[in-house]
Amino acid sequence: MDELAAAAKQDPITFRRKLLTKNPRALAVLDLAAEKSNWNEKLPAGRGRGIALQFAFQTYMATVLEIEVGSDNEVQLIKADVAVDCGPVVNPDTLAAQVQGGLIFGLSMALYSEITLTNGRVDQSNFHDYRILRIDEAPKVEVHIVHNPEGEIGGIGETGTVAAAPALANAICAATGKRLRRIPFGTGQLVSS
Repeated sequence: MDELAAAAKQDPITFRRKLLTKNPRALAVLDLAAEKSNWNEKLPAGRGRGIALQFAFQTYMATVLEIEVGSDNEVQLIKADVAVDCGPVVNPDTLAAQVQGGLIFGLSMALYSEITLTNGRVDQSNFHDYRILRIDEAPKVEVHIVHNPEGEIGGIGETGTVAAAPALANAICAATGKRLRRIPFGTGQLVSS
């Protein structure tokens, strides 16, 4: 969607808003994520924000991820603002924890998690040789709930995971101008693209 917005010479959120005039739930999460992330605030060089908007598991969710790409091409995850409308919410703390955990899991996969094979055997055997996001690398994740007690009940378990790679890819492109299409993104792709 961001590539379509770029071709139309429009901001990614503005472009999506025009397409969502008949979908108020999607528009509400998009607007809330944009507001909470200060989408229109200019960022310094090397920083970027990426948006992912989705309808998954009967839940509407918009994720804005802010990152910084250093001179060494390492990606630092700064902040994520996630707006969620999953209909009635029984326990908001559980919802936030599910989104946070799913997003961290998805960002680990998008940045590092690659299974390699040697002579038909998997090289990785456990966390000592399978890179995952560490606590000091995790972004601050703020979950903003759209209260919709009359809405259709949606799921929340995997929604954060689904949003991670597209939001990260769009943020990397915003920070560097490079569009990455194969995960894990890692430093190698930033150097070679």
